[in-house]
Amino acid sequence: MLGLLLALTLPGAAQSIAVTFNGRPLPTTAPPVEKNGRVLVAMRDIFEAMNAQLQWNAASRTVTATQGSTRIVLTIGNATAYVDGRPVSLSVPAQIIGGYTYVPLRFVGESTGARVQWIDATRTVAVTTGSGGGVPPQGSTHAAIQPPTVTTPRPGDKVGPAVEVAGRTTPGSAIRIVTYVYTKASGTLVSQVPGILHDVGANGEFSHRIALPANRTYGPPDLYYDIHCWTVLAGEQSRATVVRVYRR
Repeated sequence: MLGLLLALTLPGAAQSIAVTFNGRPLPTTAPPVEKNGRVLVAMRDIFEAMNAQLQWNAASRTVTATQGSTRIVLTIGNATAYVDGRPVSLSVPAQIIGGYTYVPLRFVGESTGARVQWIDATRTVAVTTGSGGGVPPQGSTHAAIQPPTVTTPRPGDKVGPAVEVAGRTTPGSAIRIVTYVYTKASGTLVSQVPGILHDVGANGEFSHRIALPANRTYGPPDLYYDIHCWTVLAGEQSRATVVRVYRR
């Protein structure tokens, strides 16, 4: 229960915050926000990623989320939440911002058994569930938006410290590339390189050189890199193509 009381403390407040869920970017209807050093996310974004059932009581302004055998109750503006009937103190309560209901991310994650980590280098909150957690969002499955085919690098290649990512996808679309860095020993996510959209030409080919980041705690032999590539078309995103590589 102690883990539920731990707050996510952030250095600074001006920069944007990213959230990943089981190693993939969490699609959000509204951007994460920081309040008094804590990260809050739109209620439906995180609960739906966790496959939780939601109920909203407008009269009492109360959110009830049920995931498996866990029941979480939060009331807008109330610093006390309930997990399976047990009261839990919140440093920052659930609140409505810009018309969206926001909930404290660490509390929600840890109360459902997830691991919540703050990655300072990229200002990213990484939420990792166990076997009972939800399925990470994969983006649109629209038939016209096919996942990209990555021809370089090949899975298992030893590359770096930079690598050319090349392949083919839907002509006239865009390609988004994000690199996640994990430890070999435990598979723990230690950093993330945010992706930038790159235009894809009329022939559907793409080729972009990306850096594989160094890490002060772990050396290259201790890490592996998952390169995630998405096709983006008309504001929608395909499922990811993932290539796992290693540093030389």
